Amino acid sequence: MRKFGKTKEVFFEFQIEGKKKTYKIPIAASMPITTMLYLKEQDAKGKGLEAQIEMLRKYMGDDVDTLSAETITEILKAWADESKAYGAGVGESSASPE
Repeated sequence: MRKFGKTKEVFFEFQIEGKKKTYKIPIAASMPITTMLYLKEQDAKGKGLEAQIEMLRKYMGDDVDTLSAETITEILKAWADESKAYGAGVGESSASPE
């Protein structure tokens, strides 16, 4: 018998300059599938950035509201790069047949 769900989650960890707190966001392959589907759906509707900011808020709380657009863009790019390094990006999973 095969068992599923024992895959170790992988996180993108980062800090905001001048703050001691370390934030952790699951890379795309470790993100809950419903979150990834939501991001893909919103991206198709032209609302990808808003959905990604919602995702950041889920893992960073209200601290997101204190960040500049440039900082948010840097975080999202680094998260996407880290996710791709593990074989999945926004809107796809490592098991996706696409």
